[in-house]
Amino acid sequence: MTTDHTAAPRTTDTAPAGAAADPRRWRLLVFVALAQFMVLLDTTVVNLALPAIQADLKAGATAVEWVLTAYILCFGGLMLLGGRTADRWGRRRTFLLGALLFTAASLLCGLAQGAGLLIAARALQGCGAAFLSPAAMSLVTTTFPKGRERTTALAVWAALAGLGGTLGVIAGGLITDSLSWRWIFYINLPFGIVAVAGVLLLSRGRPETRIRGSRPDIAGAVTVTAGLAALVYAIVNIQDHGAASTPYVLAPAAASLALLAAFVLIERRTPDPLMPLHLFATRSLATAGLGRVLTSGVQASVLFLCSYYLQRTLGYSTLRSGFAFLPLGVVAILVTAPATRIMHKTGPRPVYLAGAAGSVLGLILLTQAPQHGTYLMHLLPALLILGASMQCCGIPVNVHGVSDIPARQQGIASGVLVAAFQVGASLGVATVATSALTRTTHELTHHTTPALAWLDGLHLGFWIATGIGVLNLLTAYFGLPRHHTAPAPAGPRTA
Repeated sequence: MTTDHTAAPRTTDTAPAGAAADPRRWRLLVFVALAQFMVLLDTTVVNLALPAIQADLKAGATAVEWVLTAYILCFGGLMLLGGRTADRWGRRRTFLLGALLFTAASLLCGLAQGAGLLIAARALQGCGAAFLSPAAMSLVTTTFPKGRERTTALAVWAALAGLGGTLGVIAGGLITDSLSWRWIFYINLPFGIVAVAGVLLLSRGRPETRIRGSRPDIAGAVTVTAGLAALVYAIVNIQDHGAASTPYVLAPAAASLALLAAFVLIERRTPDPLMPLHLFATRSLATAGLGRVLTSGVQASVLFLCSYYLQRTLGYSTLRSGFAFLPLGVVAILVTAPATRIMHKTGPRPVYLAGAAGSVLGLILLTQAPQHGTYLMHLLPALLILGASMQCCGIPVNVHGVSDIPARQQGIASGVLVAAFQVGASLGVATVATSALTRTTHELTHHTTPALAWLDGLHLGFWIATGIGVLNLLTAYFGLPRHHTAPAPAGPRTA
């Protein structure tokens, strides 16, 4: 346990000493997880709808790319501010603010008549998600007692969140083909309304621990968001402009380093920092944050590369490609219960190690995918392994990451973990996509047939993703403690 060295804030705990666990906690989990499902659904639902959006709005390729990027950057970049706001302002109120903002922005996305308006609405969606997601996770971690109940709750959380990401790919193709791309945003409205109503009813009167004190760290939020945006912008532009391009790559990369360095300096000096740097002296959070970055980097890379393999190499349609990912989500749900039971007995390390090792195996299988392969022989086995493995990585790092964090800082700790997931996905896709597309372009200029050129680029991408998976395996091996201490029976606790 670390000591909070920030001077200005003070903690206001409205929970009475010895308060029992909230009897409504399992019903509350359903609605909170539903909101997180909605948020992660929107991270992937747009992918297969992009061609239809581009044609309908007559948008350029760069504008269409920002329909994806604007959401992810605002989501990941403002996550720390969202987590800190949950600690200061209250998790329930922050969750409701984020959910309402996300739902309203979804309506604006569906009504947008131009690419600029759609990008702005997607950015607003990302802002809502940045407040909703860490508040939702910290509601879970502060509602359930540490130990068996919290592990189970976070496992359910991870299962629904993972299903949201997978179903997003399927829903994007299905809804776009059968209705219109606008309905991929309209479907958020009932999800948002139900989640808000459920949390309003079930969290009413529930005591919360809040930090009150100095002004919010807006400067920190601006510098970290701008720094991450500049970094992703530089990586994405390598494909079109080359790594030596000053205006498109080198200058944004330098600006990113300067902004992120400024963020660290701001956090060291401000009395109430957006992200208290001393939290990273807590080994559990530091290890889990790195694990989240690497796990999401692998997961996002697999979705991107396999989508291109299905469509460019196997010749699948958009809708058929979406359904091809369904086994990945199904096996992730099926593995949740046994993985949770193992964690109750052995702790998070063995499950994380198994998941990280399995993801490396699945990626190696994908590096061998042939030009004239079949889905059943060359893709499905890897997807099944990766679906189980990614879930076995996600559950342990969530549980381990918040295990040593005090209740008053659960919001920012949750924000760090969710931000790590989004940042890892952004950087993973940017790195893998840039490398794969650059190799493909190089092969095409040397008159390689398009199918072989794409396959060569995808193989390179899968090998890079394998490297990320190996780093994740090393994190699991060296980062988590070898000895498991069984949690004490849940007793009286404060909310």
